[in-house]
Amino acid sequence: MFYAKLAFQNIRKNKQAFLPFLLSMIFLTALNTLMLMVANDPGLAKLQGAEAITQLFGFGSVIVLIFSVVFATYTETILNKQRKNELGLYNVLGMGKRELYKLTFFEKVINLVITIVLGVTSGVIFSRLAYLIIKKLMGIGSEFKFTLNTSILMLTILFIAGVYAWLYLINAFNIFKSDPIELLHADQKGEKEPKAKWFLALVGLVTLAWGYWIALTIKSPVSAVTNFFIAVLLVIIGTYLIFTAGSIVVLKLLRKNENYYYNVKHFIPVSGMIYRMKQNSVGLASICVLSTMVLVTVSTTAGLFFGANDQVQQAFPRDIMISSEKPLTKLEQVAKNYATKEDVKLSDMQYIRTSQSLLFTKKANDFKAADRMKYSVSNVDKAANVVLISLSEYNTLTKDNLTLTKPNDIFMYTTTQNYPEKTMILNGYKYQIKQQVNKLKDTGLLNASPVDSYIVVMKDQKQIEGLLKELYKTKETAAYLAPAYQLNFNIELKDQAKRKAFIRGLSKEFAKTADKQWYSFQDKDSYRESVKRFDGGFFFLGIILGIAFLLATTLIIYYKQVSEGMDDRKRFVILQKVGMDEAEVKRVIHSQIMMVFIFPLAFAMLHVAFAFPLIKKMLVLFGITNWQLFLVVTLVVALIFSILYYVVYQLTARVYYRLVER
Repeated sequence: MFYAKLAFQNIRKNKQAFLPFLLSMIFLTALNTLMLMVANDPGLAKLQGAEAITQLFGFGSVIVLIFSVVFATYTETILNKQRKNELGLYNVLGMGKRELYKLTFFEKVINLVITIVLGVTSGVIFSRLAYLIIKKLMGIGSEFKFTLNTSILMLTILFIAGVYAWLYLINAFNIFKSDPIELLHADQKGEKEPKAKWFLALVGLVTLAWGYWIALTIKSPVSAVTNFFIAVLLVIIGTYLIFTAGSIVVLKLLRKNENYYYNVKHFIPVSGMIYRMKQNSVGLASICVLSTMVLVTVSTTAGLFFGANDQVQQAFPRDIMISSEKPLTKLEQVAKNYATKEDVKLSDMQYIRTSQSLLFTKKANDFKAADRMKYSVSNVDKAANVVLISLSEYNTLTKDNLTLTKPNDIFMYTTTQNYPEKTMILNGYKYQIKQQVNKLKDTGLLNASPVDSYIVVMKDQKQIEGLLKELYKTKETAAYLAPAYQLNFNIELKDQAKRKAFIRGLSKEFAKTADKQWYSFQDKDSYRESVKRFDGGFFFLGIILGIAFLLATTLIIYYKQVSEGMDDRKRFVILQKVGMDEAEVKRVIHSQIMMVFIFPLAFAMLHVAFAFPLIKKMLVLFGITNWQLFLVVTLVVALIFSILYYVVYQLTARVYYRLVER
C-alpha cells in the first residue's frame, strides 16, 4: 500500500506533468471505443454498398489504433523527461531501481483505471452522438442504430491495458539504464552548440523540392495515386531535415547579420534557439507534419462530401441510363408503355448509337489503338478514351444541322481543358478537325474519367465501321467492333418513395422483355444514395482523424512549451538580474514563441499549396472535377485550422510565461 499511496500523491502533486498525459490517454480510449463500435456495427452490413463502407470504417479504426500506440509512446517519453529530477531524488534518498519499478507500476495502474473509467464512459457517450452525425452525413435510416456492444468495450479495455503495459516497459527500461546523479542534475547539464550541417540542409531542400516537383508534374489521376505516397515520404523527410539541419544553418546566418542579431528583440531568441534547436527541431517538424495531415485529411474528405452533387451529375446527366451492345428499341417502348400505365411522365429521352469507348495511347495529336486488357499502368499518363459517333446521330442528339463534306473532316468534343492541335491521327489515319463542339457534355457518353476523353464526330456510320475494322484486326480485339447503344431519360416524379417504386417496377419490366439480351440498367437515385453514404462516411472519418491529429499537434506544442519554459526559467532570471525589465522579458518571450509557432504553420500551408494539384487529380477518380469547390473547401479548412492554431498559441504562451516568471 505504501507504493500505491506514494504513486497517488505523485500524480496529484505533479498535475502539470500528468494531467496532459491522462487527458490524451482518455481521449485515445474514447476515440478507439467510438471507432471500433462504428466499424463493427451489425447495421453496416445491411446497407447498400456495405462491403466498401465496412472496409472504410475498418481501415479508419486500424489507423486510430496505430496512431494511439505511436502518440502514447511519444507522451510517455515527454513525461519521463520531465520527471528525471524526481526519480533521481527518490534514488538518492534510498529507493533502489526495484522500488522505482514498483512505484511506477502503481502509477501506471492508477492512470490505467482513470483512463478506462473516463475514456470508455466518454467513448460510449460520444458514440451515441457519432451515430447521429453518421446517419445525417450518410443518409442512413433505422437499420443503423446505437447498441452497446460489450465485446467491443472489452476489446478496447484490453487494447488500452496493452498500451499501458508497453508504456511501463519503456519506463522500466529508462530506470534500468539510468544513473541517479545524472537524473538528479539532468536539467543542469550543459548543451554544446550544434554545428551547421550544410550538407543535410541541402539534402532536405532537394528532397522537399523533389516531392513538390512530383506533385506539380503529375498528369493523370491514376499516376497521382501511385506517386502520392512517394511525394508524401519525400516531403516528410525534407521537412525533418530542413527543421533539424536547415534551421540551425538559418539561425547561424541570422547571427552573422549584425544589424539583425544585435537587437534586444532578436538577440536572446536567436541565441537560445541555436542552443536548443537540436531537441526543438524534431518537435517543430512533427507539428508541421501533423498540421499538414490535418489540413489534407479534412479538406480532401470535405471536398468529397460537398462535391457529391457534382459527382452525381457528372456520372448521371439523366435519371435513367441503359446501355447495351444491341439495339434498345424494345426497351425504349417498354419504358414508354410502363410510364403510361403508371401515369408517370418521361422527359429528355435520348437514344444514341456510338462506338464503344476505345482506349488509345496519345502523344500530341498521334493516337495509337491499345487493348484495355493488356494495358500497362505505367502508360496511363499517355492514355486517352475515344468514342466515335456519326454526324446524323450527333445532329439528332444535339438538334444541330452541321455538315461534313470531306471524308477526313471531323468534329471533336473533349474533356480536356485545351486541345491545341488542328488534326487528329488515329493509327496513321489523319483527320482534320473542322470544329470543336461543346453540346455533348450532358449526354453521358463520357463519364468522369481519370484520363483525357474525346468524342469524334465522323461523316457516317460506314466510315466508323471501316475505321474500326482497320484498328482491330485480331480475334482478341474483335469485341471492340460491336456498337454501343444508350437510352437515357428523366422521370418527372418528385416524391422519393414513388420514384423508387417506379424505378424498381421499370427494372422488372425490362428484365421480362430483354430475354437474353445483355444490358446495363443504372439509375441516378441509387447512385446518389451510394455516393452520399461513401462520401459521408469518408468525411466522418476525416473529421475523426483530423481531431486526433489536431490533439497530437496541441499536446506536442504544450509539452514543448512546458519543457522550454522550465529550461528557460533560470536563464531569464539571470537576464532580469542584469537589468532586463518585465516588459522586455515579455517582448523576448513573444518573439521566441512566434518564431516557434509561425514556421510549422507556414511550412504546413506551403505543403498543402503544393499538394493541391496532386489531390485535385486524385479526386477525379471519385468523379470530382469541380476544382474551384475543392479550393474553397481547402481555404475554409485552412482558415479554421489557423484560428485553432492561434488559440493554442495563446494558451501555451501563457503557460510558458508563467513558468519563466515563476
